[in-house]
Amino acid sequence: MKPDLRIKESLLCLTRDTPDCSHFRQVEKLVHAGASFIQLRSKSIPESLLLEESKSAVFLAKQIGCKLIINDHYEMARDVDADGVHLGVSDAPVEFVRDYLPQGKIIGKTVHSIEEAKIAFKEQPDYIGLGPVRNSITKKELTPCLSEEEFKEIAALLHPIPVFLIGGLNRNDFDLIDRIHVQGICLCSDLSLDKDDPTHLHEIVQKSRSFEPALHSL
Repeated sequence: MKPDLRIKESLLCLTRDTPDCSHFRQVEKLVHAGASFIQLRSKSIPESLLLEESKSAVFLAKQIGCKLIINDHYEMARDVDADGVHLGVSDAPVEFVRDYLPQGKIIGKTVHSIEEAKIAFKEQPDYIGLGPVRNSITKKELTPCLSEEEFKEIAALLHPIPVFLIGGLNRNDFDLIDRIHVQGICLCSDLSLDKDDPTHLHEIVQKSRSFEPALHSL
C-alpha cells in the first residue's frame, strides 16, 4: 500500500564520507541549522560503522522532527527505523522495498534519463532525484548529459511525483526550482559539513524556505 506522505521541503541535504566529520556529526549540524529533509549517504565506510552512525542520526532526527532517509541500504533503513530509503537505478525495485519496509516510509529513486524516468514513473516512488545537473566531486563517475529543456521534459513526465535536482549544485541554484519546475534541489559539497562555522548552514536553510512549494499530496 502506498503511504500517505507529504513532502514540502525544497532542500534535500546529503551527508558524505569525509575523514574530518562523521555522518552523525554532519546530521547533528544540519538539524541544528534547521534542515528538515536529510539523506545519509555513504559509499565507503564499513557497514558496521554506518549502522551505528545511522542509529544515532535517526534518534537525533526524530527528536527534532526532521525526516532522515538512508541511501541504498533499505535493510538498514528498516533496522534503524529511518524515515525511508533512497534507491539507485540498479537497486531493488520500489515495489519490493515498499513491501519490505513498514507502511509510511519514504522511498526515493534516482533518475538520469528520459528512459529511466518512464520506468520510475511506473514504479511510483515518493520522490525522484534527477541529475546530474553538473559534475560532482562526490559522483565523479557520472557526467552531465541532459540539457535544461530535457530536465524540464523529464520533470513534466514525472509530475506529480516531487523531483529534486542533484549533481554539483550550490546555494545559488535554488532558482532552478522555478526554471525547471521541480520540487527542490539536493546539496552536498556546498554544505561544507566538515567546517566548524555553522553560519553558512543557517543561511542555506533559511534561503531554501523562500522556495518551498505548496504541499504536494503524493
